[in-house]
Amino acid sequence: MTRKQRFSIFIMVCVLTSLTTIAQDKVIYGEDNRKESQEYFDKRFTEASGSVAGMVWSKNLTPSKESEKEYSFNQLPVSLYYNICKDEAFSDQVPLPTCTAFLVGPDLLLTAGHCVNNETQCKENTWVFNYVKGTKKIKKSNTYSCKKLIDRKLITDNSNLKDYALIQLDRAVEEVEPLPLRESGKVERSTPLVVIGHPVGLPLKIADGAKVRGFVLSNLLNPFQAFKSRKNYFITNTDTYIGNSGSPVFNENTGLVEGILIQGKKDFSLTEDDCLRSINYKDKRKNSEEKVFRVLQVDNLQEEIDKSYERTNR
Repeated sequence: MTRKQRFSIFIMVCVLTSLTTIAQDKVIYGEDNRKESQEYFDKRFTEASGSVAGMVWSKNLTPSKESEKEYSFNQLPVSLYYNICKDEAFSDQVPLPTCTAFLVGPDLLLTAGHCVNNETQCKENTWVFNYVKGTKKIKKSNTYSCKKLIDRKLITDNSNLKDYALIQLDRAVEEVEPLPLRESGKVERSTPLVVIGHPVGLPLKIADGAKVRGFVLSNLLNPFQAFKSRKNYFITNTDTYIGNSGSPVFNENTGLVEGILIQGKKDFSLTEDDCLRSINYKDKRKNSEEKVFRVLQVDNLQEEIDKSYERTNR
């Protein structure tokens, strides 16, 4: 391993353990409910995972020597790449994406605003679909580039929190349908949720067992502020990590996307063996800190979706 590679890994570990980043880490609540996307029992969400993409730095994809239709990528397991303890779940799998996004129009992706700082960065990344367990090569047909950063908002003040980015891809995504979104109203408290994404850059995972959480006792100190802040987001207890930022969060009952996973608790702690271990919080309402930006609060979303269909003539 070169000096530059070692330094890169050190920086990644620092990112994983930091509490000061704009996009706070996510975490495990109670039992780890993450499952492989292809093996999930509910076909609605297995099919929906086909519309979920990972953001991959383009320089990490190299032309395959075996096939001109594929890309190769580093096969370093997450246990080595991020120094995660080897007895952690999925520690032998290979991380690749740095964020998650999902299709809302034929050539239109929605992700978290903190994942894409500007159009230049957007164009330095490739959006990869179907990165699942067992993937050794990336089919070029499953990769798309950023043609335009249509809109991006990143406001960290809880009273007016906004964290999303709309990206136009270089072409319509083949053989994949945009995900169905909530069109009006608000999701009710205690509604069961499902999230699909790339925790710690791993192949696609589906995590269930989460619910929309209500207010906690601390909110009583300033109920007006708490009520105002929940206009743009809601709180849940999804089992999600860094890399899940931008993931679609579904209403398990309706199958509709309720919002975008944007923030949460710290992911890992450093053990005495100098490896990173997932923090497991008790599954209680007061511990829930995963924030989901409501999809209905994305400015002009339906207008941009309509434009996407017009561009691609679907």
